[in-house]
Amino acid sequence: MKTQLHGLFLLWLGAAISIAEIVTGTLMAPLGWQRGLAAILVGHLIGCGLFLLPAAYLSAQQHQSAIGVTQTVFGPWGVRLFSLLNALQLLGWTAVMIVNAQLAMNGISQHLLGFHSAVLMASIVAALIIVWLLLDHDWLFRVNNLVVIPLALGMLVMMGAILATGHVHPSQGTALSFGSAVELNVTMALSWLPLIGDYTRKTTQPWRASLVSVSGYFLGSVAMFAIGLFTVILTGQADFTAVLAQSKIGILALLVIVFSTVTTTFMDAFSAATNLNNLVHRGHVNLWGVGVTVVGLAIALGVSMTFYQNFLYAIGAVFSPLFAILAVSVFGLKQRLAVGWNFAWWLIGVIGYSWLQKLDFFGGTTLLLLLGLSLGVYLTSRVTRRYPLMTKQD
Repeated sequence: MKTQLHGLFLLWLGAAISIAEIVTGTLMAPLGWQRGLAAILVGHLIGCGLFLLPAAYLSAQQHQSAIGVTQTVFGPWGVRLFSLLNALQLLGWTAVMIVNAQLAMNGISQHLLGFHSAVLMASIVAALIIVWLLLDHDWLFRVNNLVVIPLALGMLVMMGAILATGHVHPSQGTALSFGSAVELNVTMALSWLPLIGDYTRKTTQPWRASLVSVSGYFLGSVAMFAIGLFTVILTGQADFTAVLAQSKIGILALLVIVFSTVTTTFMDAFSAATNLNNLVHRGHVNLWGVGVTVVGLAIALGVSMTFYQNFLYAIGAVFSPLFAILAVSVFGLKQRLAVGWNFAWWLIGVIGYSWLQKLDFFGGTTLLLLLGLSLGVYLTSRVTRRYPLMTKQD
C-alpha cells in the first residue's frame, strides 16, 4: 500500500507540473510578490479543500468517480449532464495544454535553432500523449513515476535560473484584484475535481489516499504558480518562454515542458474518455482518449489563448456550485433535498457566479458562492422538512 500511496503522490505532483500552471501564475504579477504569493496560498487552500472532501475523499469512500458520487444528490440524469460538461472542459484543457506546449517549444526552438512550426510542435505533443494513453495501466504508473521525479528536479533548476536573472521589478498596473487572483488559483484546482476520483476510488485507505493525492497537487501547483509569478517580478517579462529561451538551460527547459505537458494532459484526455465512455457504453476508453487528443489537437491549432482567463472562470461557474452543493448535502444535512431542489440551487449558482465576481470578494468568488449556497441549501432543507408538501423526494 505504501507503493500505491507513493504513486498517487507522484501522479498528482506530475499533474501540477505544467506550463498552464506557470502561465496562470504570471497573471498574479500585478499584485507584487508578497500579495501575489498570498493570493496563491489562499486560493490553493480553498481549491484544495474542495478538491479533498467532496471529490477525492467521497470517491475513495464510495469507490466511485467524483462525477459518479454526485448521483446521490443530483440523480442519474445529473451524472449524465455533469459527465458531458466534464468531458467538454477536459477536451478544452487538452487543447489548452497543447497550445501552451507548442508556444513554449516554438519560443525555445526559435531562439536555439531559428526554427518554429505550430503544427509540428503541437503534433509532437499530441503524439506523445497518445503513446502515454496506449500504455498498459500498470506500466503507465511506473513510467509516470520515473518521469515525474526528473521533472520536479528540472523545475527546481528552472526556478534557480529565473531567480538568478534579475532584481525585483515594480508591479505593472492593477488590472487584477486580490480576489480575482485568488479565484484564478481556485478554479485551477476545481478543474481537477472531477478527475481525482478516477484514481482514489479503488483505494482501501480513503482518507490517506485522498490526503496524499491532494498534497502532491498542492505542493506542485503552488510551486508552478510561484515560478510564473517570480518570472514576471524578477525579469519584467510576462512571457515565461522568452525568459527560458534567453537562459542557459534552453534544452532542459524544452524537455521539461514537453514531458510535463504529456504527464498532465494524458490525465485530461483519459478522464474525458472515461466520461464519454460512461455516457455511450461503447468502445475502449483508451481509444476514446486517442480521439479526445486528436480533437484537442485540431482545436489547439485554431484556438486563441486570449480566452484562457474566461475559460478558467467558466470552469468555476459550472463546478463550484456543483461540489459546494454536494459538500453541504453530504456533510451538513441530516436529510438531503430532492433532486429538483438541488438542480435549482445549482442553476442559481451557475448564473450567480458571474454576478458575484463583480463584488470582488477578497476570498474569491468560489468561497462566497460556497457560503451562500450552503446557507441556501440548508435553509431549504429545514423548510421542506417542516412543510413536506412543498417537495417530493425523488
